[in-house]
Amino acid sequence: MTRLRLGSFCSGYGGLDLAVARVLDAEPVWFADPDPGAAAILAHHWPTVPNLGDITSVTWEDVARVDIVTGGYPCQPFSVAGNRKGTSDARHLWPWIARALRVLRPRLALFENVANHLRLG
Repeated sequence: MTRLRLGSFCSGYGGLDLAVARVLDAEPVWFADPDPGAAAILAHHWPTVPNLGDITSVTWEDVARVDIVTGGYPCQPFSVAGNRKGTSDARHLWPWIARALRVLRPRLALFENVANHLRLG
């Protein structure tokens, strides 16, 4: 049986990806995280998996198709611990993720964020 293919937005150190890959028997095909620290960790654990970097500058039509996408995008725009600027915050990345989802059309999308996101955007 062919393993499911996994793509990851705002990957961080890859924790969500590890869990999903293990539970659903998926293999990472690409990551997308511009943070140098996160990129170093991802490259260490998955040296052959490309990191697409900043999701706001990726041409999703050119990206390998995947069965599953995961993401832990920034919570600061929505968190009660922050300024709660919601969709006005420059760190609000959901529109970029939504665009990628419309192009990639994965079978499953798993995201994590703070509960207040539902009230602020």
